[in-house]
Amino acid sequence: MDAPATLVWIAPQPPDGGQARTIESWGRTRGLVLAAPREERTPTLTVDPKLADDVESQLARARDAIGARDGDAADRAIGTADALLRAHPELPQGAWLMAEVERMRSARERRVPPVDDAAADRAWARAEALDGGRVAGLGEQTSSAHPGAATIAIDVTPADSLVWLDGEPVHGGAVESHAGPHVLVATWNGAPVWAQWVDTPAGSSTVRIVAPLAPACSVDDVSRATLRGDAVDAAGVRCPTWVAAAPGTDGVLFATCEREHCGPLLAWHPTASIPWQPPPDHHEGGWPSWATWGLVGVGAAVVGTAVAIVASGALKPAPTATQFVSGGVKKQ
Repeated sequence: MDAPATLVWIAPQPPDGGQARTIESWGRTRGLVLAAPREERTPTLTVDPKLADDVESQLARARDAIGARDGDAADRAIGTADALLRAHPELPQGAWLMAEVERMRSARERRVPPVDDAAADRAWARAEALDGGRVAGLGEQTSSAHPGAATIAIDVTPADSLVWLDGEPVHGGAVESHAGPHVLVATWNGAPVWAQWVDTPAGSSTVRIVAPLAPACSVDDVSRATLRGDAVDAAGVRCPTWVAAAPGTDGVLFATCEREHCGPLLAWHPTASIPWQPPPDHHEGGWPSWATWGLVGVGAAVVGTAVAIVASGALKPAPTATQFVSGGVKKQ
């Protein structure tokens, strides 16, 4: 029985007819079944934009209550806004909204008896930690106290996730900020996959993020594969066994891979002694049934429903020897 295999095409453009025939023939001579990619995707967090409106409504109620010197009503509105934001750290504007919640809390402590200036200063400092501070608005009073400096090192898994601190992207794994509350969000392909509020101390600290992983051999998993010079960079790929393919100057280049580790790229094309026959079921235009192509590679984006030809399982050689041309790695 033919063994299933994962084939990842790495190029800015889909394969042409000749390359597609070469790929089909390569798999057949090795007893491999080439299949469409798994449709499973990396789990993402749902962002509900209405939540931001709900927070704004609670802030408006708190402002009215403070003007009426109604401390209980102000506390309820501020508490509701705070709870909404803490329950949904994935909101893109969450840090800015939480800063405004803290400033509303500061105004309540200064203007509604019993007045607590120390608590008002602490709330204003927390707001500054979140958004860097702003000038006081009507009815507000700034604080002479400021949050201490903080260096936050961020250790994230998987490593190619994009991390955002208070709505700003983090590059290099560490960021200079302020002691106090912050919201961290990890995204994959532009969608949030992990989010959490943290409280960081002054000085240096480390936050560890473990975001959900893409299912092995899925489109999100194998789309990490790229070409770097004459080799395949498979950092982050979890598929147990797969094949990388790329266009070459003489046929198609193939490399066998296990998770993050790939062998050398070798040029191969059918020779005259290996006649090629089209698969029995072809689609209009001559494409083989497995060729649901997308794009992966340097400068290429995922297009359509597939990035590669995906299946799972072990790669095994054909039961008989196969003639092939191996000219080593050839640069495009």
